[in-house]
Amino acid sequence: MKPASTPASPSARPGTLVGTLLCRLVVPGWVVAGAGFKLWERNPQLLPKPVTDVTDFIFVKTLGIPRESYLDPAMRGMVAIEIAAAMLMFAGPIQASRAIGVGLLGLFCTILGVLIASGAASCGCFGASGPSPTAMLAIDAALLVGLLVFRPRGQRTSLADGLRRTAILLPVPLLVAVGIAFGVPKKAGISLAPPEPATTEPATATNTNTTKPTDATSAPAGPTAKANAWPAPPATAKPWYAPEFDTWKGQRLDAQEVMLLIPRPLPANLNEGRHHIVLMREDCDHCHELLTKYFSGKLETPTLTLAVPDATGELLENPCVECGKSTFPKGITYVFSTPVLLTVQDGVVVGVCTNSEDADLVRAALNAK
Repeated sequence: MKPASTPASPSARPGTLVGTLLCRLVVPGWVVAGAGFKLWERNPQLLPKPVTDVTDFIFVKTLGIPRESYLDPAMRGMVAIEIAAAMLMFAGPIQASRAIGVGLLGLFCTILGVLIASGAASCGCFGASGPSPTAMLAIDAALLVGLLVFRPRGQRTSLADGLRRTAILLPVPLLVAVGIAFGVPKKAGISLAPPEPATTEPATATNTNTTKPTDATSAPAGPTAKANAWPAPPATAKPWYAPEFDTWKGQRLDAQEVMLLIPRPLPANLNEGRHHIVLMREDCDHCHELLTKYFSGKLETPTLTLAVPDATGELLENPCVECGKSTFPKGITYVFSTPVLLTVQDGVVVGVCTNSEDADLVRAALNAK
C-alpha cells in the first residue's frame, strides 16, 4: 500500500527567477546606487531629517559632540552600512539576502513616509536633484512587495545555519565598505578671496594701514575702529557648515565661522548697538510668515535678513521693506533649517529662536537683553 504523501510546507515552495534577481541584483544595485550618489556629493544636508534628528540626539545632546564634527563620519558610516548590506545580499545566503532587503526597504519606506507627512520636497536619497520622496516611496514599496511575494531560488538552510554563515561573511564586506566610504577624500575648500586687481603703480609708502573698515557704516573712525571692526572673511570656506545656533547665546557673533561669510560691505555694523538677524530661505513659508508678522512694518530695531542661496521652490517676496538684506555665498552647503532669529547687542548674541511657530520663543528672542 502506497503511503499518503504529505503536503509540501510553505517553506518548501520552489523559488522564482524574479525573486532571485530581486535579491541578488535589483535591490542590491538600487541600494548601492543610492549610497554612491551620497558618497559622490558628500553633502550632510542630504541625510533625511528623521535620521539627523536621531543622530543629533545621540551625538550632540547625549555625547556633546558638535554637529560639524560628527555629521561627515556619520554620513560615511551610513553609506558603508548600505554598501556592506548590498554586498551581503549579492553573495551571502539567499535567506539572509532576502531578509536584509526586506529590512532595508522597510526602513527606507518608514523614513520616506515621515518625510512626506512633514511636507519635505526632497529626501536626498539620490543626491540633491534626485526623485521626490513620493516617487522614492513608490519605488521602494514596489521592491519591498516584490521581495515579499516572489521567493528566490537557492538552497535553504535552518535559521541558525543562515545566521552563522552570514556572521562568517560579514567582516569582508564590512571592511571593504568602510574602506570605500571613508577612503573618498573630503571635498576641497571653496575659495572666497576675490581676484586681486591688476595695478601698474606700486603701493605708496605713506599708506601703511592695510586694515580698513569694510564700508562706511561698518566701523567708526578713530581709536574704537579696530575694536569694533568686523573680522575679514576667510580666504577659503569649508564645503559645508552646520551651526548649532542654540549654543551661540552669550557668544560673540563674529566668533561664529559661518557669519564671517557675509559678503562685504556689511549692511550695518553688527558689532555696535542692537540688531535682529533673520536667517532665511527665499522659498521658505515659515520664514515669510515670521517676517510678515514681526518685521513687515516700521522697525524699531535695525534688522538684517540673511538669505541662504539654495532655494528650490517658488520664491517668496521679502515682506520686510526696512530690513537690510544680504545673502550667503553660493557653492557652500548650509546644513540648518530656517528661519533662525538672532538678537545681537553690541556684537554679542543675546537671543536665539529656531522655532518660529512658537510665539513665546520668538518674543523671548526679540526682547532678549
